[in-house]
Amino acid sequence: MQDRYWTLETGGGIQASGDKRSSNALFGLTWQSDGSVAFRANNGRYVITKRSGHLYATSDTIDETCKYYFYLVNRPILVLKCEQGFVGYKSASSPKLECNKATYETIQVERGEKGVVYFKGQNNKYWHADSECITADSDTPEGFYLELREPTRLCIKTTNGHYIVASKNGCFRVGDSNIESATQWEY
Repeated sequence: MQDRYWTLETGGGIQASGDKRSSNALFGLTWQSDGSVAFRANNGRYVITKRSGHLYATSDTIDETCKYYFYLVNRPILVLKCEQGFVGYKSASSPKLECNKATYETIQVERGEKGVVYFKGQNNKYWHADSECITADSDTPEGFYLELREPTRLCIKTTNGHYIVASKNGCFRVGDSNIESATQWEY
């Protein structure tokens, strides 16, 4: 914040007062099944928001005061890439998406409530995802969560808690709820 690091202070307070990197400016992200994220400070406790709006790393467990929601700010369009290639349409006339394309398709991102995002294809239809495939052919939005995993990689999770996965054959679909099997998408 204003070129200052958020740091853990004595008593568990979080202040934007650090002028250099330190162990007290490191926070772990703990992703929750409801799409929220909790921050674990260097003291091993979770950051809470007090009614006054101040932040304190004083909670041993994750409750509603520890939950925050992640959005990609100023990112209305997304391009996804995995080891197999870019996400794009199977063919020009098909709404089915695959993840082994040499060229990318742009994906429109709409922001929902409490961390939910909706994806639209270039055909202006929403994504529909199941265990077989993902298609951009729905008039009704289907919610997803984005989980930042590395500085340039994220995981996509359905509101049911299952991750979007890529297969070597280009299949782009809903997998299971295990983060270890989730695809980390370059964005």
